[in-house]
This record gives sequence, C-alpha cells and structure tokens, in this order.
Amino acid sequence: MANFAVSCYRKSGVVRCICKEKYAGPNCERCAPGYYGNPLLIGSTCKKCDCSGNSDPNLIFEDCDEVTGQCRNCLRNTTGFKCEQCAPGYYGDARIAKNCAVCNCRGGPCDSETGECLEESFEAPTGCDKCIWDLTDDLRLAALAIDESKSNLLSVSSGVAAHRHVNEINSTVYLLKAKFSERENQYLLRKIQISDAENTMKDLLSDLEELTEKENRAAKKSQLVHKETMDTINYATQLVEDAHNMRDKIQEINSKMLYYGVEQDLSPEEISEKLVLAEDMLMEIKRRKPFFLQRELVDEEADEAQELLSLAENWQRLHNDTRSLFPVVLEQLDDYDAKLSELQESLEESLDRVRDAEHLNRANAARQRDNEKQHERIKEQVEVVNTSLSESTESLEIPRLTISELSDVIKNASRIYAEIDGAKTELQDKLSNLTTLDHDLVQQAVEHAQDLQQQANELNSSLHRLDTNGLVQKALDASNVYENIINYVHEANESAVLALSITDRVNDAVVGIDTQITYHKDESENLLSQAKTLQAAADSSNEQAVADTSQRVDGAQARKTFLKSRLDEAIKKLQAAEKGDAEQRLDHSKRIIAEAEKTTMVVGRETTPMMNNLTNWSQSLHHFDSSAYNTAVDSARAAVRNLTEVVPQLLDQLRTVEQKRSASNVSDSIRRIRELIAQTRSVASKIQVSMMFDGQSAVEVNTKTSVDDLKAFTSMSLYMKPPAKSAVKNENADRFILYLGSKNAKSDYMGLAIKNDNLVYIYNLGNKEVEIPLDSKPVSTWPAHFSIVKIERVGKHGKIFLTVPSLTSTAEEKFIKKGEVSGDDSLLDLSPEDTVFYVGGVPPNFKLPASLNLPGFIGYLELATLNNEVISLYNFKHIYNMDPSKSIPSARDKLAFTQSRAASYFFDGSSYAVVRDITRRGKFGQVTRFDIEVRTPTANGLVLLMVNGSTFFSLEMRNGYLNVFYDFGFSNGPVHLEDSQKKAPINDAKYHEISIIYHNDKKMILVVDRRHVKSMDNEKMKIPFTDIYIGGAPPEVLQSSNIKVHLPLDVNFRGCMKGFQFQKKDFNLLEQPETLGVGYGCPEDSLISRRAYFNGQGFIASSQKISFFDAFEGGFNFRTLQPNGLLLYYAAGSDIFSISMDKGTVILNVKGIKVQSTDKKYDDGQSHFIIASISPTRYELIVDKDRLGKNNPSKGKTDQTPARESKFYFGGSPISPQYVNFTGCISNAYFTRLDRDIEVEDFQRYSEKIQTSLYECPIETAPISLLHKKGKNSSKPKINKNKKNEKNKDSPRNPIGLKTLKQNVFRDSHCQLSSSPKAISHAYQYGGTANSRQEFEHLKGNFAEKSQFSIRLKTRSSHGMIFYVSDQEENDFMTLFVAHGRLVFMFNAGHKKLKLRSQEKYNDGLWHDVIFIREKNSGRLIIDGLRVLEESFPPTGADWKIEAPIYLGGVAPGKAIKNVQINSVYSFSGCLSNLQLNGTSITTASQTFSVTPCFEGPMESGTYFSSEGGYVILDESFNIGLKFEIAFEVRPRSSSGILVHGHSVNGEYLNVHMKNGQVITKVNNGIRDFSTSVTPKQSLCDGRWHRITVIRDSNVVQLDVDSEVNHVVGPLNPKSVDHREPVFVGGVPESLLTPSLTMGRPFSGCIRNFVIDERPVSFSKAALVSGAVSINSCPAA
Repeated sequence: MANFAVSCYRKSGVVRCICKEKYAGPNCERCAPGYYGNPLLIGSTCKKCDCSGNSDPNLIFEDCDEVTGQCRNCLRNTTGFKCEQCAPGYYGDARIAKNCAVCNCRGGPCDSETGECLEESFEAPTGCDKCIWDLTDDLRLAALAIDESKSNLLSVSSGVAAHRHVNEINSTVYLLKAKFSERENQYLLRKIQISDAENTMKDLLSDLEELTEKENRAAKKSQLVHKETMDTINYATQLVEDAHNMRDKIQEINSKMLYYGVEQDLSPEEISEKLVLAEDMLMEIKRRKPFFLQRELVDEEADEAQELLSLAENWQRLHNDTRSLFPVVLEQLDDYDAKLSELQESLEESLDRVRDAEHLNRANAARQRDNEKQHERIKEQVEVVNTSLSESTESLEIPRLTISELSDVIKNASRIYAEIDGAKTELQDKLSNLTTLDHDLVQQAVEHAQDLQQQANELNSSLHRLDTNGLVQKALDASNVYENIINYVHEANESAVLALSITDRVNDAVVGIDTQITYHKDESENLLSQAKTLQAAADSSNEQAVADTSQRVDGAQARKTFLKSRLDEAIKKLQAAEKGDAEQRLDHSKRIIAEAEKTTMVVGRETTPMMNNLTNWSQSLHHFDSSAYNTAVDSARAAVRNLTEVVPQLLDQLRTVEQKRSASNVSDSIRRIRELIAQTRSVASKIQVSMMFDGQSAVEVNTKTSVDDLKAFTSMSLYMKPPAKSAVKNENADRFILYLGSKNAKSDYMGLAIKNDNLVYIYNLGNKEVEIPLDSKPVSTWPAHFSIVKIERVGKHGKIFLTVPSLTSTAEEKFIKKGEVSGDDSLLDLSPEDTVFYVGGVPPNFKLPASLNLPGFIGYLELATLNNEVISLYNFKHIYNMDPSKSIPSARDKLAFTQSRAASYFFDGSSYAVVRDITRRGKFGQVTRFDIEVRTPTANGLVLLMVNGSTFFSLEMRNGYLNVFYDFGFSNGPVHLEDSQKKAPINDAKYHEISIIYHNDKKMILVVDRRHVKSMDNEKMKIPFTDIYIGGAPPEVLQSSNIKVHLPLDVNFRGCMKGFQFQKKDFNLLEQPETLGVGYGCPEDSLISRRAYFNGQGFIASSQKISFFDAFEGGFNFRTLQPNGLLLYYAAGSDIFSISMDKGTVILNVKGIKVQSTDKKYDDGQSHFIIASISPTRYELIVDKDRLGKNNPSKGKTDQTPARESKFYFGGSPISPQYVNFTGCISNAYFTRLDRDIEVEDFQRYSEKIQTSLYECPIETAPISLLHKKGKNSSKPKINKNKKNEKNKDSPRNPIGLKTLKQNVFRDSHCQLSSSPKAISHAYQYGGTANSRQEFEHLKGNFAEKSQFSIRLKTRSSHGMIFYVSDQEENDFMTLFVAHGRLVFMFNAGHKKLKLRSQEKYNDGLWHDVIFIREKNSGRLIIDGLRVLEESFPPTGADWKIEAPIYLGGVAPGKAIKNVQINSVYSFSGCLSNLQLNGTSITTASQTFSVTPCFEGPMESGTYFSSEGGYVILDESFNIGLKFEIAFEVRPRSSSGILVHGHSVNGEYLNVHMKNGQVITKVNNGIRDFSTSVTPKQSLCDGRWHRITVIRDSNVVQLDVDSEVNHVVGPLNPKSVDHREPVFVGGVPESLLTPSLTMGRPFSGCIRNFVIDERPVSFSKAALVSGAVSINSCPAA
C-alpha cells in the first residue's frame, strides 16, 4: 500500500505506515472515517463521504459505509443513498435548504418536493411482505455495489503503474490467497442464495400481479354486489312501505266498509256485491302491463351517470399528473429560454460580424480605389523609368569609348612586347659585359643562384612528400574554410534571391562591369606576359625569384578566372530574372551603376601601379643590378596582394547589391545556412592536420562538446611536436600551450603549459588552483616527432599522460602524473557564452591567469578529442597572427600507435562516404559480395545504402542487430531480411566483419564474423546499382519519396568502419570526392559509453572491488524530469547503500542513516552532479555546490568490510521493490576502487544492461517558449496555401523537452508487418469514442497566480475537447477546445467566464503550436508564435483552485458539461504532442482511454489494437450465450493474442485467440473445456485481411478461417443457462483469464466488419474502450 503512505517504518518486526489523508490502517489498506472506497483494489482511491450535510452534526465527519459510501443515520427527516431526499411523508429540499416538513395528507402519500397530496396506489406492505421488500432493497443495493466494483475492475489500467502495484502487493497476495478463496466460496454461495431469492422474488412478483388482478376483479364484483344489495334493500324498503300502506288502506277500507254499512244501512248481500265489484276492479288493475320500460330507462340513465363519475375521477387523476409535470416543463422551458438567449447572442454576434464584414468591404473598396490611384502613379513612374533607361543607355556610351581606348592600350602593349624583344638583345649584351666584371661578384651570383635552385628543389620535394594524401592541401584549403564556405553560402543564397527582383537594366549594368573587368583582366594578362618576358631575359642567378613571382601571379590569375566564372553565373541568373516593381528597378539601376563606376575606379587604381611597375622594371633592366630586380619582384608581389584584396571587395559589393531586396524565403535560407555551417564544422573537426605556431600566433577553437558535459569530467588529447632545436633561440623557455575556461580567467579553467622544461597540467575549480608537472620526461628530451598528450579530470582528481612513440619499433614510452585540488569544489562550472578555448597563444586583449601567462608556443600542435568528441584546430572561431598559406603543417609519421588509425574511418552520425561507379573496380557476377568491418556502441544506424529511382538496398542496424531491406523491382514489393534469432549483436564496441552476398541473382545471404546469420530467396533480378553510400547518406536521398516509405530508419552511422570491399576490391573512402565529414582512424574515447538513459523499467549492473561502507567516494551526473527514482543501489545483507530521488530531492542512505538535500528540486531537466563521500567519521552528500552531511554513528569502531567484488546497480534494482526505477540520464560516474585508480565508468563493460540506451540521452532542458509581444487580438496574416504547406510538414518538430528515443520495438518473426507502425514521436491520436482521453494525476506548483501551458496539435475536426482541468465542483476551471474549427481558450474569473476565441480556423490538418496562459484574471492565447489574443477582467479577489487530473484530448463522462457547449465536450479528433506546463514536459499519463500513437502514412477503416495492450467491451445490446454466430475480419501484427472473449460468473467462457499463427476457439460450458483450431495454409500475418467466423449451438462449436473449417462437439450440459454475458474484443483483463488462456503479449493489429448474429457492431458505441485502441482508424502499413 506504498501508494497511499507518506512513509513506512519497521517496528518489532512489523511494517507500519504513516498514511496520507483519507487512508488508515497499519498498511493504509482501508479508508479513514469520513471516506469510502477500497484501496486494496488496484486503481481505486478513497473518496470523501457525501451525505448532503444531513448526518449527525455531533460527528467531526460524515458517517457513511466505508466501502460503498452509502450514508448511515440520515437526520432531518431525510433518506436516500446520500441523504439527498426527504423521507416518505415529508417534502422539501433535503440538499440545500434542508427543510423537510411533514405532509398534510392525513397519513397519505405526497409529492417529495411540493408536498401536494397524491392518490394512494396501494398500502405499504407489512409483516412478511415487508421482509420481502427489505430483501428487494438489499438485493438492489448489492447489485449496485457489484456493478460499481465491476466497472472499477474493468477501468483498471494494465500499464506500468499496475505492474508496479502488483509487485508491491505480491507478498500480500500470497498471504490472502486462502482468505480470498473462502470469500470466493462465500460469494458463490451468496450468489446462489441471491439467485434463489431472485427466482423467489420473481415468483412473488408474479403472484403479486395475479393477486392484484384478482383484487381488481373482486373489487369490481363487490361494487356490483354492493349496488345490487342497495337496490334490493331499497326495493325491500319500498315493499315494506307498500305493505304498510296496503294494510293501512285495508284497515281504512274495512273501517269505511263497516262505516258505510252502518251509515248506509246496507245488508250483508249488498256489501258482498260491492266487494265483488272491488275485486273485479283490482283484477283489472293487475291485468294491465307493469312499468318495465320506464324501469329500464331509469337503469340506463343511472349507468351513464356512473360512467360520467368514472370519467370525472380519471380527469382528476390526469389533472394531478399534469400538475406534477409542471416543474419539469418549467425547467425545460427555462433551458429553452437559455438556449434561445445563447442563440440570440450568437445572432447578435453574427450581426456584428456582418457589420464587420460590411466595414471590411467598405475598407476594401477604399483600398481598391487607392490601388487604382497607385496604378496610375506607377504608370507615370514607368514613363519616368523608361526615360531614365534611355538616359542610362546614352551614359553607357562612355564605357564603350573607354573600351576603344583600351583597344589602343592593347596595341601599345603589343608595341611594348616588340620593344622588350629588342631589349632582349641589349640585355644579353649587358650580360656579356657583366662577365667582364669582378670575378668574385660573378661567383657570388652563381652561388646564390645555386642556393636558390637547391632550396626550390627541396621545397618541391618536401611538399610532394608531405602531400601524398592531400593533407597539406586540405589544411591550406581548410585554413579559411569557415570564411570561404559561409561566403559561398551567402553568395549562393543571395544570388538565388537576387533573381526575383533585379531587372533587365541591372543586367546591362553588370554586363558593363563584366566588360570593364574583362579589360582589366586582359591588361593584367599583358602585364604578366611582360613580366614573364622580363623573367626570361633576367640573369640565371635570379631565376628562382622570378619563378616565385610567376607562381604568385599565376595564383592571382586563377583567382581572377574564378571571379570571372562567378560573374558569368551571376549574369546568367540576372538574365533569367523576373521583372519586378518599376520603382525598385530604378533604385537598383542607380545603385548598380554607382557601384560599377566605383568598382571600375578601384580596379583602375590597382592596375595603374602595375603599369608603373612594369615601366620601372623595363627601365631597371637597362641598368640591371640584383637589388633593383629584387625591388621589382617585391613590387609585383605587392601588386598581386592588392589585387587579391580587390576580389573580396568586389564580392562584398555584389552582396550589397543582392541585399537590397526583401527575402521571400528567409526561414528556408537560414535553415539551409545552418545545415551547411553544421556540416562545415563537422568536416573541419575531422581535419587531422597540425598547425605550426611561431610564438605570436593563436587559434580560438569551436568546441562541439556541451559545457554541462565538461563539468564533472573533462578529457582532452592532442599531438605535440616541439620545434627543431636549432630553430629556436631559447628552446628551454617556458611556453603557453592551451587554455579552456571562463573569459575572466579568474576561476573555473584548465590549461597546459611548459614550465621549467616540464609539461604542466593546470586546473582551477573555484578558488584554488593545482599544478601537475610531468617531471619524469623533460620537454627537451622529447624526440623530433609527434607525441601524444592527454589531460584528464574526474571531479577534483586530475591526471596528465604522455605517450612517446618510437620511429624504429612498436615500443612506446608512457608517463603519467596525478594530482588533486584541495577544497570542496569538484565541478568545472562554465557557461556557454562565457567559455573560450585558446590554443598556441591568446589574443592581445585576453589576460591569462598568472600560472599560464607565458609566451606563446613554438612548434606543431594537432588536437584529437575532447571528451567523446573529435575536434580539430581547423574548426576555429578566429585565427590570430597566423597565415596558414605560410605556416606549412607538419605531417605525422605513421608510427606504431597510428597504424590502426590509418586503416580506419570515423563516422560521427552526420558524416557519410560515397563511392561512385563501384563497377570500375569489379563487376556484378554470379556471386556479388560486399564486405565491411564496423565498430560501434550505438543501437541504430545506416551501414550501406544503394538507391536507383524506386529500387533500393539498405543494410541497417536496428536495436543492435542487422536488418537488410531491398527491392530490385520485385513484383511482390520490398524484401526484409533480419537477424530475427539475435545471433550477432553488433553494438558491443568491438569490430565485426559483415558480408552481404547475392547469389545467382535470387538469394541474399547475411554473414557476420564469418558465420551465417540469415538468407532469403527472392524473385530473380540483377542488382540495378552502380553507386553506394556508406555510413549514411545526404538528407535529400534519405527523405526522397521513393524510398522513405520503405526505409524504417534514416539515422546515420556513428562509430568506426574499415576494410570496405566490393568483390574483394578495396576502396579508400577518403579519396572519394563526395565523402563528407569522415575522419581518419578510430578514436577510442569516441567508443566509450560514459552515459546511460533509463526509461523507468531498466537498470545496469556491474561487479567491482568497491567498499561502499568504508573509505568511499563516488560521483556522477544525472538529468531527469521525474521526481522519484533510484539512482545507485548496493546491498550487503541487511546493509544498504543507495542514492535516490524523492519528490525532486536527493537522498543518500547508508545503513539506514539518511542524508537529504535541501528543498531545492532537481527534477528540472538540468544537469546536476552528485558526490557521495563515506569516511569513518562522517557521511557527506554534495549536490552541485550544496554540501550536506551527518556523523557516522559507528565512529570509533574498527570493523571494516573485507575487500571483495560487489554488485551494484544504476537506474534501478531487481531486488529493491521499495524504490521506483529511475527515468532519465546518468553520466560520467566514478568511484574510488580498491584495485585501480579513479576513472570514469564505461557502461559498455557492465555485465547487465536491461532496457537502457548507452548512447542517446533524450532528456532535454525545458525550452523558453516563443512569446509574441503583447497585443490585442492580433490577426493572422494571409499566407499562400502552397507556401504554408511547405512550412508545415505532416509531422511535428522534435518535441521540446523530450527527444525521441528509439524504443526496443518487438518484431514478431512470423509477421510481415511491424508490431508498431511508424508513428510521429511523442504524438498521440485521440478520438473514435466520445471520451477518448489521457489523464495526468501529478500536478506541480500552484496555479492560483499563473499557469502557462503549451501544446502542438493537428486536426480536421470542427469540434472537440483538447484540454480541461477544474476543481471537484467544476466552479473553477480552465479549458482549451475547438468550436467550429476555431480554438477557444476559456477559464473563470470568479463568477465570470473569460473566453478567447481565434478568428481563424485551425482544423486544416497541419501542425500548430498553441500556448495558453492564465495569470490571475487575465488570459493570453498564442498560436504559432504569431497570432496573439489577450483579455482580462477587473480583479475579483476570489480564490482560484483546481485539482488533478488534467484531461487531455477529452474528458470523463459527465465532466465539463457545466462549462462547455456539448459539441466541444466530446473527444478531440486528431493528434496532440508535447504538452508542457510552465516549460516542463508532462509525459506520463496515469490513465489512457482509446488513445494511440499518431501514425504516419495512409489509414483505412478498422479498429487498431496497439502492442501496448487494450480491449473493447461491447454495449449490452450485444452479448453471447448458448447460440450465436460471430464473424469479423482481422489483419494481425502479432502471431499470438486474444481476439474475442466472453466470461460468465460461474466460470463458463468462450475464447477465440491466436497462438503462433494458429486460430483456436476454446469453450467451457460448466462441464469441462473443449476446443477446436485451424492452422491456415496462408499465414494470418502476411499483411492481408482474413475472415474468421465462430458459430456455437449449445455444445457444438464451428470455426471458419477464410475457406478452412473445423468444429468440435463438447459434452452436453443439461443444466446450462443462457447467461448472455458481455463481449470483450481485442483483449481481456488478465484477472478474468485462466492460466491456460494467458498470452505472453497482447494482440496487435486491426479488426473490422465485426458482426454478431448478422447485426453489425459499432465499436464507437462500445460500453468501454480501455488502453491503446484506435476506433475506426487503422494504419495501412
């Protein structure tokens, strides 16, 4: 649980941890009170309980379930998962107002928000029914918890963090395995119980439904019975009343009858008659029909009244329902009203834009009128120009007259020739007269002539002997290499640009210049002819001097010829120039004419003294003597020197003319100039030729090595040859040799000098200086040839080496002297702008330290290496008091230690050799063979390359092994031959013989060290090449469209080569004219691996005799952008020595005693130096200049660790799981050893090198972003589309802050396609799903004041989220997104939102640089360094806080909707690169969802699964059960991996996977496993699409692969249940796999046309996309 602990300690054998906030427990394994979650689950964290403020106020935290987060004991009449609702019988606002009150509904239900009484639907269950409902609630909560756990499990990343967590809890897993098994059994039992309960619940629900129906029917019947009963009662009551009435009437009749009988005095007979009459009347009444019809009408009216009553009741219910919908409708109306408001704002904004457009139209119309007026003015100016041109034509008549005059001068020169011929006779006469003079004078002249002749012969032979390899000539040519090449670059660039704006008038002017220069050239040739005539007529004693003069004059003539050719080229370009603006043409014409006249005058002034000199020579010959003739020769030399000065002046004037125009392609010119200068410096650094110093001369050298690389370790070697003893008067005098250090020369420098006849090494690291004299070999005893001198400094320890070779044998004398500076300083602290490197002497204005303030060196010096880099004196910045044409270098003799160097060639990663027409030394035959030996420590590089149109052949190193790619026009495309079995590693810094043999035009064979590595047959075809590139090639060749798509590598070779042969014929690579930057020999220092890069997963280890706990001192440089990591580790039993980083600080741990650096952070990408010192009394740690320490608790004890070989680790350790492996660079490490002196570690010799690079170090310091000056909403300039496309290529520049490191990409030997398609470095593709994104958890710094983010992007989408960060409630936020193709930067300032939106659209598919800055209440948006938008609000004083994570490319579901329009909330569709925060790169994402590298090359439809791992879970509408059919197409990049997987909770599964090219379908139906497989005849990894179909019908499974079919019949499970579980595609979490299904590597490749039961599946609608999966986009190659 180290992720949730601040620190841990061991007490009484038990590890206890101090937990971070939110966590508790001895190992931080549970959440603290007030928080919930499951820290034991990988990827899960503890979150704060949220009970809406309705928990017990007496508690200091809200009380909730510590796992699920469900609140306990909801108060204030509330209920719900988060106490967010009022309890039944209460209404109100439970979350904010907290005013839940009792409903006034007499115990009936009411609306929980309004309190309105509702109709009772049914009575609450009681008794057993209540238990059932409680159980139902429990089951619902359990299902929610299970779903939440399931989603947490599925969202767990399987990346580096997960692996690290697995390693950390590995031991815990073993201890808890048994408990988990019990829990699993309980879980299965509970699952069964839940299933039974669920079935019971279903039965209960069905019974309940039946009872409800019966109840309804019974209610209806009861109502009917009740109605009938009431009717019966009413009818019975009516009958009783009628009976009573009848009785009363009978009694009344009876009484009346008696009354009438008495009163009327009727007889009984009369009474009887009347009774009979009454009975007849009654019978008549009875015979009449009853009122049945009226009764039916009455009943119908009653039924209609009842129906009307029912309708009224229904209407009442509908009325209540409608009233309950009023709040929802009102809310929707409010939303619509808000949207209408936004629409109104958009319409107003559109109206504003229309108005702006109208203003722009009016402005354009005004500009059009101005343009028309300007056009009229231009017409007038054209007329003026034409007039000026006619006047210029007239003015050119004067040069024509001058030409005629020059013709007369030529005639006069011819006459002078005749006079000279005549003077020849006179000279001969005078010569004969001279013989009559003093014999001694004649003898002296003869001897002088013989001496001159002898010296000339010696000089010629010396030059011929020294220049056998062209070294002297190369040295002479390189002496001014920078000035000449830079001039040529400027001239070529400016001449090309000049052609865009110079007019025909300038052509005429330059033709005039050419005519005048031609005249002066002819005049000079005439003068040279006269000088030669005079030379022939001169005395033989002066023959050598005249020959010297002739040679110099010839040189001048060559310079003029060169100038003439350059002028001819300029004229041709001028003649092809386009006509430009008339006014500009006129200005150019005037300037050119003025410059032409000026040049004519300059040349005239220079040739006039030559004419005068010629006249003087002619006159002097009449009165000849040696002094006069020498004077004439000196005059001629001065004239030639003046003429050579005219040529640069003329070139400067041409450059001035060309610079008058505006550059149309400045950036390309600057880039090209930089490339040429870099190539020039590279070439100049390899000129291994000495320079002669005379005591007054000095050279300031360009150092390629970074000053950061010189801080801890400095090593320099050079060749030194003292002058001849007779050539120097004070040959034992003290001399200065070199100085490297700061310009003030007061501290931080190193130097070399000769003092008291000893070679002395001097260095200063701060306040104290040390001198190390090599007194064992005085300089006066050195031989008269070159010796090797090497000075070295490791920390404060210094050495000087001297190697003196022998001319007669291979024996060598070696001398060494050591020293050490006192004090604490160990670093040579230099800055690039304050560093100088002087050799041989210093300029007059530079003051050396007192110890080096000596006269300049006399003799020969040649630089060799500085640290790992080859350097040369000819890679200089300045030369002082030196003329390389006179200072002839001295060739080094091929001594014993140089024999191997002469046969080797050094390539520095930018150089290459070219051999044209290799068939001139050998012919292609039945067997064609190329041989070469290579030696390199690097992993990648181009060895051989041949190209001819679309055909090519390349031999490359990739990850340390050889690969051959070739295509001779084959019908099946390129062929790839590789050392797939890793038989012959090349990058071990040893020589390896490589042979490429092509046999019978159809078989390619690769041989390394005379052992067969690999061979491959191909279509019969001859080799179509004649030229070959070695060690690299020019950029235009490597980047050509014909071969770029086929060559996966374009890195030039770095290392040594020798013995290149074609058909066993040798080639000298340095003699090839087009070879660039290749040096002699193989410097050992360039092959030593002093640095190592670690990627967070690797380490290096070695075993040496080092005592870490006794007398120990060690140090190293490091650079990183990560706050944590293990730098150095050693363990001896329980004693540990380690140096590590924790939160950006450095910690030294010695046996549990920790020394920690100050609060300064060292994870800034800068170079830092660590020194650890262990003594019997104290432990000390020095980081840069800061010293910290603690006393040794074992002080006074005499026990010492015995000397033995100890294994230690850099960058990480396999035995130290408590430390995170280091990500960054470690270099220049050294230790005090028991068996040898202090020296820098060569990591190449280490026995273990795991996932490290020993050459590249991609960590760079954070750049300073290019910020435009402040301006309000500056607009984007209109750029021509074609030019824009040229500027913005389809790949980003090298990412700032993190260089590209070539990863060790796994290549499946069975597959045609690489497992990792070619992608843009550190650029990632987002999109495909709505929530494709990366999340970055670790944020550094406080963003409340200021935050600056920068990013590169390209897209063609009109909407999408690029960047989002906020607080938990999303009240404070900052975002960058695309809306309608425009970039929008937005953040809040209090309750207001500040929005900056670009006026231009950037969804053009090109790369754009975006910087967005928030500084309190102001914001700036900078696009491509040119377009700036800025806005601010008045200060609000409100706090602004945000928290992790940063969302890049999209947001999590539900995020950002509060602040961003819905279309832009969805994921960004495009590529993003190089996210930086305050100049520091943010590189490591904590979680990734549907993000892949940004691939280069063509794309096609399909879903790509990266080799990094990932999977897709289909939505719930797609699942598989007992009967289904799955069909899909696949194009794999790996021969193994899971394709489809379905898994049920009871252990049943279906799995479709590949294993070594075989497709296997494996099923478990609850009885046992059964499977079927198909091994296709055509490999699935052939780069083509293949169709796979899986059909299941209960226990029968059929597998179809293309046209091949197989099936299997498994055991029948009578109890099988159709669970229909979700479907995983492309992979599956390892936790769901059985050991037999676990693959070594994930599936890599593309899947498309996925169909389940004839229903197409859309991966873009998947339930989850996890890992590196690209939806609907698949690399085609």
